[in-house]
Amino acid sequence: MKKSMYTRTALVSLLTLCSFSSFAADFPDESMKEIKKQESTKTSGKTEVMKTSNKKLKEKMDRICNADPRKKAEELKKKEEIRLANEKKAKLIEDSKAKALNAKNSNIEKGKVSKTKVSKTKNAKIKAKDVKKNVKVVSKNVEEKGKANPVVSVGGVDIIDTNQGKDSLRITFGGVVDAQSHGKPGIIGDKRYNIMPGKSTDYFNNVSNDIKGANPVFPKGIGNIGDYSESMGMISDAILHLRAENKNEDLGLLYGADVQFHVPVTEGKGASQGVNAARGRSAHVFLNSKYGDLKLGYQFGPEALMRLDATRIATVDGAADSDWFRKVNLEGSAANFPFYVTPRLYTESFSSESEKLSFRMAGKYNKDVMTTLPFRAAYYSPNYMGARFGISYSPRYDSSLFFVKEGNDTRHIGLDYEHIVSAGTSYEYDFSKHNIKVKTSVVGEYGQAKQPNKDKHLYKEFVEYNDLMGVNLGVSADYKINEDQGVKFAASFAYLGKSGQPKDIKIKGNDDYEKIPAKDSQNQDNEEYKRIAGLAQFDNNTMYWTTGAGYQHENIYTSLTYFGSRMNDGDMLHDGALGVQYDLSPACSKSKFVPYAALHYFMTNEKGALKDKDGADVPSNQGVLLLTGVKFSF
Repeated sequence: MKKSMYTRTALVSLLTLCSFSSFAADFPDESMKEIKKQESTKTSGKTEVMKTSNKKLKEKMDRICNADPRKKAEELKKKEEIRLANEKKAKLIEDSKAKALNAKNSNIEKGKVSKTKVSKTKNAKIKAKDVKKNVKVVSKNVEEKGKANPVVSVGGVDIIDTNQGKDSLRITFGGVVDAQSHGKPGIIGDKRYNIMPGKSTDYFNNVSNDIKGANPVFPKGIGNIGDYSESMGMISDAILHLRAENKNEDLGLLYGADVQFHVPVTEGKGASQGVNAARGRSAHVFLNSKYGDLKLGYQFGPEALMRLDATRIATVDGAADSDWFRKVNLEGSAANFPFYVTPRLYTESFSSESEKLSFRMAGKYNKDVMTTLPFRAAYYSPNYMGARFGISYSPRYDSSLFFVKEGNDTRHIGLDYEHIVSAGTSYEYDFSKHNIKVKTSVVGEYGQAKQPNKDKHLYKEFVEYNDLMGVNLGVSADYKINEDQGVKFAASFAYLGKSGQPKDIKIKGNDDYEKIPAKDSQNQDNEEYKRIAGLAQFDNNTMYWTTGAGYQHENIYTSLTYFGSRMNDGDMLHDGALGVQYDLSPACSKSKFVPYAALHYFMTNEKGALKDKDGADVPSNQGVLLLTGVKFSF
């Protein structure tokens, strides 16, 4: 009996192994898990099989061994499909019941609103009417179930729809905040350029009268405006932007207004006067249609907005078109700021306080040059096959920028241009076959210098300037290697003539403004004559040029740019900049959070200044400036 039991056990084990081997040989890998699960079930029923008679065992083993494994797999697959279909059907029924219940609850709530008038939906409508009367930009959305939300977010910017979708009035708020630190790793040039504000005669041994002659517009109180004695510093600056727009669907018009505010936390401006509130920078209204864009107000013109050069492809502060020059001493040996430091035409350079006169007017006399753009009427054409042009007209600058009071006397020292016309044209072509985009632009400006008039002006002294004239030619190319990589190139050349340069100094006489007498035996030592003689340094023309390249790899961008300029008195500046930045914001986000670093190497060649009392040349100024920071635009 015992022997018979062992025989049956051995037979069952052999048949089970045979069955499993057959299944494993014919089934694909995805069916193996199910088979192994069934195998464990069979093993657990082993004792029951052993208790049966031999006939029953044989029949059961025949069914197992002769079963078609493919057929069984198909049956399992069908069972799984039926199970999934049943689950899906049950979910649909459940969703349908939930919708019906929500609709029923919604009808009940509507009934309550009509009776009590205190529901959340009614409150939402009242709030929407209040917003329509007093349009305000809000910082976050307050949403309630069943209530329309008047605030929508586009690119991270909150926009108010004051009519709950019935009107198209939009108010957007944005801006740029740049928090930056700077350091001068070491003094390569002459150490005498790293000095305190107000210093001049003690770091270059000019005779006092010769120093005055080097700056005929500012003959007294000459001294550096900036502080260059520190090798490290930190600063933050901000431009805030508010825009309101609406549209007329019937006429196809988009209209509104743009306002910009400057937060004067930059050293040497509002902070030095204890002013820490935002000041207006620009304000204009606009009207856009299919025929072009019209803008009226205080704004930059096409000479700035359509300008193209290497700074357009540079990293943050990784080019000459930034405030890098404020951290190093480019005010020259006579503290008269003899270099052209940014690749901008004259009016843009003046309004950015990076030009000789505006730099000193802002620093010495606290004139708000940067926050006083000229009034312009500007038109920009629609894009036609890649081509576009723009033109603007400005009647005049604000005359209060160009006079100073010294004691009881009022002196006119500014350029005071009027009837300023600026224009620009650009063309872009896409070589899609080669993944290359090429763009070119030409911008220019012209204006007349104001003439003295004894019936209008009460100035004791009037500085007469050359007319405004300048042109900038630029080209750029963008080559896309693949979705994550790209290369950019750009170059430009600009000619400014004698823009912004004085040509005469006149003194108010009995009948009219008169020229200072020419040199003769009686007045050759006269102080005023020496100032006129100093005007000879402005006989040449000003020009500048740029070139650069940039490389993009995913969120990392790096650029290498060069800027060179020659002032009309022959003074030259060279600036090479290497920059790198990393965009931490998502690709689809309109707000950008960009850490960056930029290294500037600069050299000067000051030819226009007078030699010192021993006949020595002016020492060169060269050095390295490292800028690091984070720029957030929203």
